Amino acid sequence: MMAQDQARNQQSQPSGHAIMNVPAKSDIARRFDRVIAHIDTSLDTGPDASPEIRDDKALSLETLAGIAAFSVFHFHRQFAAFYGMNVGQYIRLIRMRRAAHMLAFRQDVPVLQIALDAGYEGPESFARAFRQIHGIAPRDFRKSTDWDNWQAPYDGLQTIRRNTMTSPDHTGVSIIEFPETPTACLDHVGPPARIGETIQRFIAWRKIHHLHPSKHATFNIVWCNPDDTPPDEFRMGLCVATKRPLTAEDEKACLYPLIIPAGRYAKLRHVGSDQTLGDSALALYRDWLPQSGETPGDFPLVFQRVAFFPDVPDHQAVTDILLPLA
Repeated sequence: MMAQDQARNQQSQPSGHAIMNVPAKSDIARRFDRVIAHIDTSLDTGPDASPEIRDDKALSLETLAGIAAFSVFHFHRQFAAFYGMNVGQYIRLIRMRRAAHMLAFRQDVPVLQIALDAGYEGPESFARAFRQIHGIAPRDFRKSTDWDNWQAPYDGLQTIRRNTMTSPDHTGVSIIEFPETPTACLDHVGPPARIGETIQRFIAWRKIHHLHPSKHATFNIVWCNPDDTPPDEFRMGLCVATKRPLTAEDEKACLYPLIIPAGRYAKLRHVGSDQTLGDSALALYRDWLPQSGETPGDFPLVFQRVAFFPDVPDHQAVTDILLPLA
């Protein structure tokens, strides 16, 4: 439930054209799209024996160069020129970003397990690599995350994701009848970059009250747009479906009851990184809504979290974007 990424990318509803004007990709861009997709799939199969690219693995330079239809010599340089980092750096950042999210939001997962899942032989080599990126040891990062800057090392990944993502398909929008859903809500109020701190508190509260995502749906309420809202006034709701009455202690922790109203909703399923979630939300407003004949309702945009990063790889995360209709 990485709302800090989508918060930075959520776009305002424009008054532009109904159909996105997406330029055709060049041949080299399509080749590297295939490489990125292969890397995603290969990382799903489990970590390599080491964080380095090995010749006998699916992520070897020979394999990746073959997918791109380049020689190894030219692939290595073309990848770096195209993306601003070499392929080894890209793979390490993908793994390390997931590890950072595990450290921050999965407090019960041991550092050793996170290190192994990231492709390192043990906590020592993982700690050295993590410190090179974050300037702090993994255990210290877990204890005191620098919420203002913790995502900065991965800005380059966001650019690559947005350049390689498939354009959001507004033809996949469906209209559903959404049932009235009582929730417990915790608002994040303040700079979007610090929403991770609120997410951490929200997860801890859910665990105490045994509100597991497998049985209690997770929602984000998009109260405002970060692009046209002063950072200190930004507000995003973190909600869990529950009929459990809130106690005075819960209210002191800033939880409050919120009902997501029943009614007709336009639903667009976003599969992939939160770093491109805002682009899908924009497609719903810009591409689908003007030609649908529908009018938005009075309730804000809702994100229903179906499959969570870092529990699944970034490209397999699933979020249903729900737009209430009048």
